[in-house]
Amino acid sequence: MSRTLMLSLAALAGLAVAGTAFGSASHARLAVKPGHAAPGGVIRIVGNADACTGTVTAISAAFPGHAYGEGTLTGTVHANHTFVIRGRLSRNAHAGRYSVGARCGGGNLGVATYVRVS
Repeated sequence: MSRTLMLSLAALAGLAVAGTAFGSASHARLAVKPGHAAPGGVIRIVGNADACTGTVTAISAAFPGHAYGEGTLTGTVHANHTFVIRGRLSRNAHAGRYSVGARCGGGNLGVATYVRVS
């Protein structure tokens, strides 16, 4: 095997290991259930706040209110770092796909999902 090929394979293996390590560093998760609802419809935002404790804030233009330049729904992070936020979509939300992000402990959780308003 040539030296160039061996160096290339070693570099690829190193990237794969680094990518796995970086990819598994965060356990934060976020989902909206159901994934689609009518304006004003009841939804749940579920997830894992990784190491964060306290209050979690879900942020989306599909939610009522005006915090962070968009609407918000808030909930409490449980001892096992999971959370469930129950709320409603804005009654004024137009049909479409909306991004949903979350903040906890003064920082962004670094994950996002979507909800469809129909």
